[in-house]
Amino acid sequence: MHLPVKIAIVTDYLGRFGSKQKSELYRQGMDLEKLKIYFSKLNYRLTFYDYSNCIDLLHIKDAHYVIYTSSEDPEERYKSYIEDHLRLLSLSQHRIIPSENFLRAHNNKVFMEMLRLNHNFHDVEIFNSRFVATKNELKKLELSYPIIMKAAVGALSRNVKLSNNINEALKNFHELCPKVSFSNKIREIARRLRHRGNYNPEAIYRGKVVIQNFIPNISFDWKVLIYYDKIFILKRNNRPNDFRASGSGLFSYDKNVNQEILNLAWSTRLKLKVPHLSLDIATGEKGLVIFEFQALGFGTKTIENAPFYFVKKNEDWDLIENKVDLEEIYVTSLHYYLNSLIATEPI
Repeated sequence: MHLPVKIAIVTDYLGRFGSKQKSELYRQGMDLEKLKIYFSKLNYRLTFYDYSNCIDLLHIKDAHYVIYTSSEDPEERYKSYIEDHLRLLSLSQHRIIPSENFLRAHNNKVFMEMLRLNHNFHDVEIFNSRFVATKNELKKLELSYPIIMKAAVGALSRNVKLSNNINEALKNFHELCPKVSFSNKIREIARRLRHRGNYNPEAIYRGKVVIQNFIPNISFDWKVLIYYDKIFILKRNNRPNDFRASGSGLFSYDKNVNQEILNLAWSTRLKLKVPHLSLDIATGEKGLVIFEFQALGFGTKTIENAPFYFVKKNEDWDLIENKVDLEEIYVTSLHYYLNSLIATEPI
């Protein structure tokens, strides 16, 4: 690597970068001073921006690697603002890490599933994902029940519902849709009355939803965080009398992990070409499936509390009984990723 490599770190309006469960201030993200120290040790040249001034990078000729933070704000108002900036920077001389596609997929299950299709994950046919945004589109689908319906936005399985027939599916779709303002609802009803017989009514309830085959007989899954070649893994049992494990609070660190799960996490990170990845993996009747994946903005509880981790050694995985520092593991994994990237795709 030709040093010093230049990195631009883009924070939000509160100076926050990334996520960290045990941050010094509540919801403050990673420790920027620690990041400075660890990047400095590896001889990187850092510049900090926020979303109010990061487009100044457009006027800088020297190419930078841009790492950035996302947001899970209500109605994604600030995230939309972030997406505008990252879209612009992605058209410049700089390299966005991870690519803007993963920003779009953050807290957006619909686009996440579209990325699954685009990257041809091994479980595409198992899930058979389809997408709708209105009840009319839902009614047109030929579905084999039971099905899972997921709203685009939502964490801890809050907006994930099981439907056993079309009536339940229509009811669940209604519940998964964002609330319609009273004025918009009245406006549409007025159009229907005023132009009855000469008007094709527009949908009052709209909300993008992904529909998937239900994967039965799963009592737990694995939350898997991979930082380049290191994997931190947490076993999550389902909620009582429920098909969902996310948000159950029934967690444990189990060393008895099938290496196929570790290999799947590793191969998926390579397929997506990202330095860090969060995956929800389970074993279904047809093999391993990935319920969800995120390349940024994911929770860090798994790594911050982990008493051990797995590291890839040639074709095997070694178990290392040691706790790590989140900021250090973030920086070192990005360092190794950039080394591999610069060797093959320098900017």
